[in-house]
Amino acid sequence: MVSSERERHRALAVRKEFVCQCEWRVFSPEELALIQRWAHWYQGLSEGTLTPITEAQRLFVAAVRGDRKPEEPHAGAWWKYLRRLKLEQEHGPAMHSAYMVDADTFYNRDMAKQLRRTMGGVNLREHKRG
Repeated sequence: MVSSERERHRALAVRKEFVCQCEWRVFSPEELALIQRWAHWYQGLSEGTLTPITEAQRLFVAAVRGDRKPEEPHAGAWWKYLRRLKLEQEHGPAMHSAYMVDADTFYNRDMAKQLRRTMGGVNLREHKRG
């Protein structure tokens, strides 16, 4: 059984055509490299289609499921990927909105500075008054 399980691990570990299904710019280059290289294998372990063989793999599964803190880079990258994917599925369109102001806001920069000076003076006087 162990040898056939190792073959299943190896088959997923060599697959490389993984397509990132969430915003990839949120990952560091190291995390992105790990995800692109090992994602099929990570997915097999985290979904339960592969049985963890080593203690490191058991720790990976526990970290990805949230039973422990993901301390190793593999678990951290995959944990972050799964959480980002879930976040985008739940809040999809709102995550990619970019709001732009067409005109000046109510206060311009100089008005905001003057307001801070005025309020600072009021606060200082009230503080001294006691």
